[in-house]
Amino acid sequence: MITGAAEALAGLIELSGSRQDNLSRPDRLPLGGVRVLPDLFQPRGGMDERHLSDLVKLLRSRKDLDPVTVMVAGDGYVLIDGHHRHEAYQRVGNDSIPTVYFEGTPEEAVLEAGKANAKAKLPMSSSERQDFAWRLVVLDRYSKAEVAEASGTSTSQVATMRKAKKALGVVDAGNYVTWFKARKAAEGKDMNGVDGLDPEEWKQQVADRFADTLAKTFSGRLLRDPEIAAMALATYFGRRLPEVVGELQGFLPKETDEEF
Repeated sequence: MITGAAEALAGLIELSGSRQDNLSRPDRLPLGGVRVLPDLFQPRGGMDERHLSDLVKLLRSRKDLDPVTVMVAGDGYVLIDGHHRHEAYQRVGNDSIPTVYFEGTPEEAVLEAGKANAKAKLPMSSSERQDFAWRLVVLDRYSKAEVAEASGTSTSQVATMRKAKKALGVVDAGNYVTWFKARKAAEGKDMNGVDGLDPEEWKQQVADRFADTLAKTFSGRLLRDPEIAAMALATYFGRRLPEVVGELQGFLPKETDEEF
């Protein structure tokens, strides 16, 4: 439930009001001294075990990973960005972790966590970006532009989310963790299938899932070598490749249509 994130943010704001500005900011902190609030600061909503496994292997071969980002709250520290790295240090058995500090407000820290994940080596999937945007909308503390920038979604989609939140009501909206379920609930449609979905909307949802699978399977390898990507697709589609090429025409920027 997103209400957990709202409660965590309210508590952190209260705690930060008594922040001790003279609290030291060492370049390393004990793992046990870093408070973790995943409902608030982990936009992905969970751990990616494959990415985590890679970090554990990397950490075992070197002294440290990149520092995690924390903020001072009261007389302690809260993790803002670096949940996978924090977990990797725990699994390896290290008792401390390198840190850098975020000096903004708790509200700004939530946005910073989203921006950091959007630029990470393990970028958020389309559904993760939408779910994070929905979480920010339910928190009801940010402008459309701030939500769009932090989550990587469009301002028009944020506007749609705001309408859904209004339709559901503040309390009920917080019961939906995913944007897909919240939107369907707001529209009064069946959550157990695609009944009632606009055909184009359904196709986009399926395409997004396929795109997420490609991203998780190949990471950036397909992007780095378009020629190999094209060869792989040609092999996969075989005689139906011309159909795919024809469909792709509609997704190209107008200025590149002729070149394609």
